[in-house]
Amino acid sequence: MFNLPSLKKTVPADLIADRSNCIALDIGTEVLKGLLFSTNDLGVDIKKISRIQQQEHAMKSGIIQNLDTVLENCNLCIKELSQHLLEEEYPKSVIIGIAGEYIQGVSIVVNYQREENFDNEVTQKEEEKIIEKIKRRIEQGGREDLSRRIGLKYEDIDILHITPTGTEIGGMPVNSLVGYKGKDVKLHFYASFAPKTYISALEQIANTLELQLLGIVSQPFAVARAFAGSSDSNFNAIFIDIGGGTTDIAVVEKGNITETKMFGFGGRVFTKEISRSLNLEYRYAEQRKIKYSQKELTPELTKKIHDISYNTAKLWMKTLKAALDSCDDVDIFPSQIYLCGGGALLPEIKEVMIEFPWKKALPFPVVPQTKIFTPKLLSNITDSSGKLKNIYDITPASLAKFAYDQEIEKKNINIVGGD
Repeated sequence: MFNLPSLKKTVPADLIADRSNCIALDIGTEVLKGLLFSTNDLGVDIKKISRIQQQEHAMKSGIIQNLDTVLENCNLCIKELSQHLLEEEYPKSVIIGIAGEYIQGVSIVVNYQREENFDNEVTQKEEEKIIEKIKRRIEQGGREDLSRRIGLKYEDIDILHITPTGTEIGGMPVNSLVGYKGKDVKLHFYASFAPKTYISALEQIANTLELQLLGIVSQPFAVARAFAGSSDSNFNAIFIDIGGGTTDIAVVEKGNITETKMFGFGGRVFTKEISRSLNLEYRYAEQRKIKYSQKELTPELTKKIHDISYNTAKLWMKTLKAALDSCDDVDIFPSQIYLCGGGALLPEIKEVMIEFPWKKALPFPVVPQTKIFTPKLLSNITDSSGKLKNIYDITPASLAKFAYDQEIEKKNINIVGGD
């Protein structure tokens, strides 16, 4: 098993100032993707990309089934990313994405009234007190909701992250409450929760790799926030990330993520149908699917794969419709849809989305435009590797962007607090 040199694995207090190398890991069902990156004042600098094909038994619907196999693949990935680095350039930390049907993501809007001294400016201490109070309430309510939904005990559920996504005081959007007067405060948060067993498996990976864990992040949230301009108050869109084992959805309204949904239907279902229909081994069926999406098959085989994929895509569309139907906090859906992930390369996905009666089946005011979320649409990302060209690399790049956003948030707090 490959291990990094025995270095003191302490993460700098300020990753932006230190510019140390970090790893972003997207442990996908079909492909494990990793990025070597650093952060600076302008954003994320991607230096290397690694992609490791996962064995069929390694993952199921975005969840680790065979931890030893996944650990071996993670080691291969880190080895690739760390080749030719000087000792002082070796990564010390990692940020990991998580997906799956049992991951609960909730967007929360909290209205808060400053009953006392509302004519005075908000201090740093008061803002921290308000946010901490709200976070405690969110943590308890979110864990209770997920335990009811999936039948786990309250104590078997952990919080992944509670991220502030917007702040208003007196009806005016602000980056921080500090220095403003007003009585009515509105705070937007995104909170995600997961079963402890899922989280402990990812924590074990970080420990085995001897890397400090920067965070475990809900992937649809990270993808939506990484899109350039997605936090602007006039931005509305739906993001659909079709991976090997899951499809992840994020709905953004007025710059805030209002819903995230995940369901266990991704590219692997298409491969299994091709395997079954053509009596092929799974790995050969996967090769056929990839060659088909790249238009490298004979006309006869192309037609066979199209027919199989089209019927499977219609089932996927029904599942997507059910997931959007369950978005209780959305009254009217945005008219822009952005697709990413390897599964989005299948032409039948676009085909069934064009055919779908959006306005009749769901509360869409107009038929939505479906576009591809390309790496060029990522914000604050510089690609020094020259390899960030594929829509299936959007997720790991988004995880790196999340790490940068965390650092900026810490910096802003420190600046405001005068530290």
